[in-house]
Amino acid sequence: MSIEEALLPDSDEKLSAERAYELYWAELLGEEPHFHCAGTGCQAQLTCACLKKPEQTLLIRPYFRSFRLEDHAPTCEVMHGHGTPKKDKGPDIFEAERPANHFHAVGSVAPVGARLRAKSQQGGATAGPSRASALLHKPAPPKPSHFYRLSSLVQKFLEHRRDKDLAEAPVTIGGETTTYEALFRNVYRQKAADHLQTRAVWWGTASLRATKDGGYYLRFTRPFRHGDELLKPTMTLASKDIEAYPVRKLLRARLDNLIANHDGYCVVFVWAKPWMPKDADKPFVRFYVDNLDHIDVRSPDILEELKSTSRITIAEH
Repeated sequence: MSIEEALLPDSDEKLSAERAYELYWAELLGEEPHFHCAGTGCQAQLTCACLKKPEQTLLIRPYFRSFRLEDHAPTCEVMHGHGTPKKDKGPDIFEAERPANHFHAVGSVAPVGARLRAKSQQGGATAGPSRASALLHKPAPPKPSHFYRLSSLVQKFLEHRRDKDLAEAPVTIGGETTTYEALFRNVYRQKAADHLQTRAVWWGTASLRATKDGGYYLRFTRPFRHGDELLKPTMTLASKDIEAYPVRKLLRARLDNLIANHDGYCVVFVWAKPWMPKDADKPFVRFYVDNLDHIDVRSPDILEELKSTSRITIAEH
């Protein structure tokens, strides 16, 4: 059974599996984090599946599961349901920016419920906060449908593709609500000049290589159109931006794996506007990414999952 939310030890704040995945790769949960069920009166231990896997697909994604089903309390609505209908979560939400303290410890004390449990367990002595409970005290962890990394949105895109409801599935991004079908656009043979003001999740196959300064360079293998010319958009990920990125360990693991095992052939998603120079001798298209949460680079293994999301047939490498 897949479980959406869990608690860290000594914390009353619910943690989504996606949030746990980010915190683990930001090296803030330790090497072997432990989780507890968030159900009423329940202390069942949970594990987060796929936590240590840098690559994600429809089948490989983070989620919580129980070690033993019998460990859940009779009052646990997470496991037993108690006939409570699931509420409509509304549209998925992608935030353009994380809160400034999203990856920093901001609380000086553990949540009240955690202190009371610790006091009861230790015969009256109140335990000090763990690093993780302080880390999660503020801001509240995002809901399962509330995302900061584009990779999380790509996962939902793949799920809606599988469920054949891209045109009906709503998503709020940059404060505006649209559908997954309208938001995700393949670069192939689109007219570049028509989309210079179109911020969307542009995607396509690309080649990836490392740069001498520790960054990465990406070049799409399929082009935009510009008059009679075909322009393959490019993108650079600077080393200084990567080193400042809290989830850089995950990003580098994915990119280095693609270079080592797929000769840099990959599928890129980027939330951005195409950019073209006004007075260049030779026209070109580039994507600029000033927030590494806005790019997702995946292995070519997902091409089969992507083929039916566009009217354009994806060419094989």
